Amino acid sequence: MKPIKTKVKTKTFKILSAILWALLFLGASEVFAVTDDEKTALQYTVDLEDARNHYLTIKVVVPVVSDTTELMMAVWTPGSYLVREYARNIDSMTVTSGDRELEFEKIRKNRWLVETKGIKSFEVSYRLYCNEMSVRTNWVGNQYAMINGAPTFITVPDRLDQQHEVQLLLPRNWTRSATSLKSVGDNPHRFVAENFDELVDSPIVAGNVSVYPFVVGGIEHQLVNVGESGYWDGTKAATDLKKIVEAHQEMWGVVPYDRYMFINMIVESGGGLEHDNSSVLMTSRWSFRDRGRYKSWLSLASHEFFHTWNIRRLRPKSLVTYDYENEVYTDSLWIAEGITSYYEDLALLRAGLLSRSEFLSRLSGDVEGVQRTGGRKLQSLKDSSYDAWIKYYRPDENSSNTRISYYSKGAVAAFLLDARIRKLTKGEKSLDDLMRKLFADYVTTGYTTDEFRAAASELAGEDLSDWFASVIDSTDELDYSDIEAIGVIPPYKKSATKATKESDKKESDKKESDKKESDKKELDKKELDKKDSDKKESDKKESDKKESDKKDEGTKVLAGLSGLKDRLASAVGVKARTSTSRGRPYLGFRTSAADGIVKVTSVKPNSPASDVGINIEDEVIAVNGFRITSSVDSRLSQYEVGDELEILISRRGQLMTLNLTIGQLESSSYRLRFVSRPSKEQRRQLDLWLNGKNKQDEKPVKK
Repeated sequence: MKPIKTKVKTKTFKILSAILWALLFLGASEVFAVTDDEKTALQYTVDLEDARNHYLTIKVVVPVVSDTTELMMAVWTPGSYLVREYARNIDSMTVTSGDRELEFEKIRKNRWLVETKGIKSFEVSYRLYCNEMSVRTNWVGNQYAMINGAPTFITVPDRLDQQHEVQLLLPRNWTRSATSLKSVGDNPHRFVAENFDELVDSPIVAGNVSVYPFVVGGIEHQLVNVGESGYWDGTKAATDLKKIVEAHQEMWGVVPYDRYMFINMIVESGGGLEHDNSSVLMTSRWSFRDRGRYKSWLSLASHEFFHTWNIRRLRPKSLVTYDYENEVYTDSLWIAEGITSYYEDLALLRAGLLSRSEFLSRLSGDVEGVQRTGGRKLQSLKDSSYDAWIKYYRPDENSSNTRISYYSKGAVAAFLLDARIRKLTKGEKSLDDLMRKLFADYVTTGYTTDEFRAAASELAGEDLSDWFASVIDSTDELDYSDIEAIGVIPPYKKSATKATKESDKKESDKKESDKKESDKKELDKKELDKKDSDKKESDKKESDKKESDKKDEGTKVLAGLSGLKDRLASAVGVKARTSTSRGRPYLGFRTSAADGIVKVTSVKPNSPASDVGINIEDEVIAVNGFRITSSVDSRLSQYEVGDELEILISRRGQLMTLNLTIGQLESSSYRLRFVSRPSKEQRRQLDLWLNGKNKQDEKPVKK
């Protein structure tokens, strides 16, 4: 036995000697780069010690394979289609190999070139400022941190398919971190991503977070509350999330993940962002105990979870592979976001978390929003999707006049497509079936616009090209007639098409010609009758005059009081209200007030305000000679439609007076309603739609 022990000691001595020589000649950073897993390309250490000042210090060890090495940082985050220039948050950077500082230069806004000849690895250290509270950026403070991949991690652009390992160094009073990434070894704050895509797709939170696990379909899910502060019942919220997960799993019929995490940031902000195996939600601590706001939070969670299938795995072909340095264009964001927006509340209904009336009310909100947005007349859903990079995430004061949201109009289009398919197939098929078919056929390759439309036409049993051309590709007013088949009353009747109008005009012209001939015959007869009528009318007028004289005596006092009322109103610059109002007064511009200064923030086209030339940023000083210190709308109760206002404004320091005639606000409503007395077929279709009864019979299967 002794010889064996002596042999082991000799081998151990040789290994230790090799390590010491490596420390002396290669530097500590190169030893850190040597791991048991040879596939590991990059290793990150994220130090949160300076979190109270919103800083991360990140060190990454990069193995060397050539004389120069390029580094890259993403410029946008998948799911949020705007170039955000994340490299702008790097305050300082150093590159070293052992105790030697290496030369490097910035060669693009988000790329660096490092001279790496003759070394095996190097370490990049950089300080990153993290003080933007949104779901696609970073926020680090003294209580918790939310770290997203794209705005955080520098990588090597030709090694995106290799492993990226992350270790967190937490402040002493922080107890927990959470992410959908897999843990490495026994360190609870060390994680590994199989590639850069997974690293970007896996947000990390740390601090004193609360975790509420639940199981659906044999798979673990977690609600991770950050900033709970005693105002959120995590157990109740997790119970409701479980119902949502069940509804979505049942609808899709397949579960494509091993575990899932809802990261709920209770930080007095809003928004959500989807990921393969997690989602980030932002809300207020006051939302949980407010029924309406809590329902909206559930709707947000439902939306982001639906993305697990639609857009995270089932994608437009152009988004199958991400280009993290450039815009990636698609005209199908109305599918990715609009269809998801439609299902966010439909799933809540099917999960028993919304009543039928609540669901229809929320869907009506989308319809109302679309119909009251002037931009629907200028931008199609197709163009709205394609231009997201330059328009959707960069709204201005004129956006509502020129743009339409692929979220809200996309949700309405999804509703109409669902109704269209259900009507044509008599309820045998639906949008549920279309989404399942697309997932089965295109989950690995992605779909094109033509493939999506062909699949919809095949399922409906009818060519839907004209429907897509009208609803998606044009700015035509939406046609809601199909929804009657599923028991819902359309919000309005669509105007006739040009061909229909021409046909109707010919019919109308014929009727008009016949009417003129008939009218001529009637005219001769009326002339004879008129003479007799004139005499009778003369006698009646004499009688009415006598009666009127009596009434005048009784109303002189009231008339005097009314005159006094008008004179008093005139003295303060307003017109007394009468009982014959012609509708709600409308100016066509909005204002904001701060410190007694009122400024115009938006102007509607073809409105009283635009007609007289009111501009955005005009300062409104007075109306009819009286000072304005709050919203101009607050004065409208004193006036009626048709009244004239003298508005004194200051435009870049120049005073000018504009005379505006008050218009009338469109009063029509676009609310949806259930058919009060549905037919047997309408009732059947309604139940199929709201209950999802035509979904697949088999249980969700793991894929």
